[in-house]
Amino acid sequence: MYSKLYQSIKKSSNVFFTPAAGYSFLPLIKLLMHNKVEFRYWHRAIIIGLISGIGIPFRIYENLKYNKKIKSFKITEDPIFILGHWRSGTTYLHNILCQDQNMGYVTTYQSVFPKILMIKAGRAVFRTFMKIIIPKNRKGDRVKLNADFPQEEEFIFGSKYLLCFYYFWFFPEKIIEFYKNNILFRNVDTKKIITWEQEYKRIIKKALINTSGTRFISKNPPNTARVKQLLKLFPNAKFIHIHRNPVTVILSTRNFFKKMMPYLQLQRISEEKIEEHIFEIYQKMMLQFFNDQSIIPQANLLEIKFEDLEKSPLKEIQKVYDHFGIPGFSVAKESFIPYIKSKKGYRKNAFCISRSELETILENCKFTMDKWGYGVPDDLEILPM
Repeated sequence: MYSKLYQSIKKSSNVFFTPAAGYSFLPLIKLLMHNKVEFRYWHRAIIIGLISGIGIPFRIYENLKYNKKIKSFKITEDPIFILGHWRSGTTYLHNILCQDQNMGYVTTYQSVFPKILMIKAGRAVFRTFMKIIIPKNRKGDRVKLNADFPQEEEFIFGSKYLLCFYYFWFFPEKIIEFYKNNILFRNVDTKKIITWEQEYKRIIKKALINTSGTRFISKNPPNTARVKQLLKLFPNAKFIHIHRNPVTVILSTRNFFKKMMPYLQLQRISEEKIEEHIFEIYQKMMLQFFNDQSIIPQANLLEIKFEDLEKSPLKEIQKVYDHFGIPGFSVAKESFIPYIKSKKGYRKNAFCISRSELETILENCKFTMDKWGYGVPDDLEILPM
């Protein structure tokens, strides 16, 4: 009986499970009311609200009990921020580095339930719930998922109606608005920006406490266009920018968005519109990074090519330690090797497109193709005219 119930919940969970379930209740209601939730998705919004409502007493108790501890916790090591457009290899790089026991990071559980992290009772309830409903693999690329695996922190910014770019997963029609306001902080009240800064430091402190790490390492693609804000928070922060063939990045991003969107969206959007947004965000994000990277001290920025990381991961990881003067590579290496070996059988998505589609991508990505010296990928199948 219980086995059948478990399978039933597991099968239907992808219909309603979303990081918004961990948002604080009143901010969540504001988010839903200030944006257009289509009628067909109201059942999803209601379930999200119910899960958020259940968490109210846990969030209140955690804040009361642990607020002083979190405030007094000191961030002693300069954080490392992995930058790069989605599908550029940020996850692979992040996951390898997080095998080092000295690295602290946001877990998947923290990214969904950031305010029910410290108390055992709350964590037991919601981690169990998460284990039941979280899929084994991410829908867009078959990457394995687990409540304790490293995750990006962007969704957490939405938990108090802050400046979260990933609101676009719920309301995709507003992605450009969210980019301008929630990444570049345009038309945003100064107090709200200060709150975002304070919340980011709080997120990092909780991540370090939760994972027992000494140095925080972030993988959060929206940060690629937030270099100025990050340097304001951490003037001596370290940055790793990873890039990959732009043709592959665009095709993979398109595939990822199309497969993930149906499980998160609260409003519909056409595939044509998604593609327009992908090109626009790609151009805006990368141009912003190119404009801002000059303000990063040279010793604090390292460029990595995904193709090199894929070919010689240990060699590229050692570059990170050597460039930033991070001790302990020889010890951490023993943890890197098993993880790298475990990923050798991973099958990447193969893409087949028309000549006209390829020309559109090349036209939109010429500035990055030229900058990084990329051509058309050898493994790309191009359909005859």
